[in-house]
Amino acid sequence: MHRWLLGDDDVNPSLAVEPPCSVCRSGDRFIVHKQSNASVPSATSSDKPLHRNRYHSMGPPKPVRTLPVLKSQRIDSILHPTMLFFCLTIATFCVSAVHAQRPMVVEELKAVLADDSMFNLFLSLVEAMPIELIPDFATILTPNLTLAIPELNPSAASHDRLAQVLDDPSSIFPLLSYHLVKFPLSRTSIATASPNHIIIPTALTDFSTVFLEPDQSQVLVLSREQDGTIHVLNQPTDVVLVPRDDLAILDDTYIWSTTSDMLVMPSTLSKTMPNSDITTFTESASAVGILDALESLHGVTLFVPQDTAFSPIESTIEHLNSVALASVLSGHGINGTFYSTQLTEGIVEVNFAGQILSSDGLTVSLSGGNTANIVVSDILLQNGVVHIIDNVLLLDAIPVSTLSVGPWAVASLALIMGGIFAIVLACCRVRGARSISPRGWKFESTSYIRLT
Repeated sequence: MHRWLLGDDDVNPSLAVEPPCSVCRSGDRFIVHKQSNASVPSATSSDKPLHRNRYHSMGPPKPVRTLPVLKSQRIDSILHPTMLFFCLTIATFCVSAVHAQRPMVVEELKAVLADDSMFNLFLSLVEAMPIELIPDFATILTPNLTLAIPELNPSAASHDRLAQVLDDPSSIFPLLSYHLVKFPLSRTSIATASPNHIIIPTALTDFSTVFLEPDQSQVLVLSREQDGTIHVLNQPTDVVLVPRDDLAILDDTYIWSTTSDMLVMPSTLSKTMPNSDITTFTESASAVGILDALESLHGVTLFVPQDTAFSPIESTIEHLNSVALASVLSGHGINGTFYSTQLTEGIVEVNFAGQILSSDGLTVSLSGGNTANIVVSDILLQNGVVHIIDNVLLLDAIPVSTLSVGPWAVASLALIMGGIFAIVLACCRVRGARSISPRGWKFESTSYIRLT
């Protein structure tokens, strides 16, 4: 629509009016006039029509042309991009300053620990860490955690583990992350008397070593004896943790403790179970081809029977084919990482064999099957947790289709059927007896002939 600007340049074009009527010069285009010969009616003209049969109107609206506004530009349209750029610059500077300050925490930590020789192992690990990982380590080094600083154990096995770590610098960051505990450790914060223990998270979330559920960190299992000694469970050696005083680094205060040896991160099922003197389950799982599948899952809970639990059912296991045995073994696992603290609340889950499995923390039961006692809990894996039980979980009735029929079974069956046939034949060889067998043989005296 054509817009006609009225007045000075400051008038908003959106307030423009339509062109006046060519007859009455009125701005109302909806007025209908009865037109006379005169082009413009006078102001004194009456409302009576000058000509009765001629009408006019403005008709449909014409297109409007909006004139550009040059002088009346708003202030915020000029300042808004500038203010936005300024705010982004300030925010970027603040974030950069924070990230630049975090590595200073590591340098200050090294300076503080350098005064005591007991920290030499920790310092050597920090200094051997790739320089590009220092900012990441500084980011997780926050005051709301406890530093578990390892001491150098004189054993040969500990020296071998240290040598392996130093030969692979990329493994240092996850190892040190496992020594950062997200919990204020003290002698009174740990439960007493094993097997009572606590599960505490660490800063270890590295995707190359942790295969739990998304955003779930690896944990430590700690227990405290009656004499106050705190032990770190799931370690190849007996590791003792000793809480220490607070440690001031820059403007922050850190809680720290020492461990009698360098902590070992959880590993796979096949590498962990032999440390607990349990091999039958993993060997059987490997034989039927499900071990790799169990180790590749992210977040799994396994109820693994003791080796002695397989002895009473050895005859039953031997009669199962490989598919049935794989189903029995996979029935001991469920999706999700359930530590003992969660089991005590009660769980009911579907196992990997499609059966209902329930646990109250003390026992585990198979629906339609038996129940087993949990004798050892919270053995850590890199992809979950294991609880040791005293029985193999089995259904009350094993389907006949799952029974294995080997060569010895075929031979036994043939021997039995042959014996039955020999007895029947001996009964039919009565002298003078005449009978016809189901197969069409006629028996007479001590000989028989085929009937035609």
